[in-house]
Amino acid sequence: MIRAVIIDDELDAREHLKFLLSSDCPDVSIVGEAISVASGISAIEKLAPNLIFLDINLPDGSGFNILKNFQTIDFGIVFVTAYSEYAIEAFRYSALHYLLKPIDPEDLTKAVKKAANELSKQNLETRLKSLYYNLQNNSDKSKKVVLTTNTNWFVINSDEIILCKSEKNYTEFHISDGRNITVSKTIKDYDDLLSPHGFFRVHKQYLININHIKSFDKKGTGVLYMTNNYSIPVSARVRTQLLKFIINL
Repeated sequence: MIRAVIIDDELDAREHLKFLLSSDCPDVSIVGEAISVASGISAIEKLAPNLIFLDINLPDGSGFNILKNFQTIDFGIVFVTAYSEYAIEAFRYSALHYLLKPIDPEDLTKAVKKAANELSKQNLETRLKSLYYNLQNNSDKSKKVVLTTNTNWFVINSDEIILCKSEKNYTEFHISDGRNITVSKTIKDYDDLLSPHGFFRVHKQYLININHIKSFDKKGTGVLYMTNNYSIPVSARVRTQLLKFIINL
């Protein structure tokens, strides 16, 4: 059984979340509630939950102030937020779970399942640091991307990613320091995430960082040469789009 605490100053929001959890997530037991930063810290210290549902905006500060109070975070977190689109992007980059208000039951079930699968890892500091950075640097093209493998979390600056290569249901990241990191997400997930930040899908198998292009044979074979000496075919249908994209950067 997952012991959970809800931290949200809106009574209706807490009641709605409790109703959805009782209906759709029988493995979750609500052991406490809090309505502020101060009461949230107290609830976590006294009740030692496995999981918290955390609102961002609280009467006496931010939900992040609660997390900063703990040197070691040994509980899962699902953020509950009405934040704007740019902030949601920051959550996605940081591989942290979030629910948009009003909460969709299907999204809740997915978030709880993912958070429950990670409870054994008990270490969120890396992803939270990434989230803080991305929220504070909204206008910066460089983002911190959290990549998850079977054994590790890696935080990579997006400008260090040379290219992403699709391997069926996996994506292989080629990093400027020579590392290759393979994660169990499709390349479409990263196309949606990285395209606004200087990345371009040049082929169904490849997503590339424009800033790491070394040369482009645009008239011949249509091959891109990247800074790691990787050669990539460019789909004929996107060559003109690619050139326009580079010019407009």
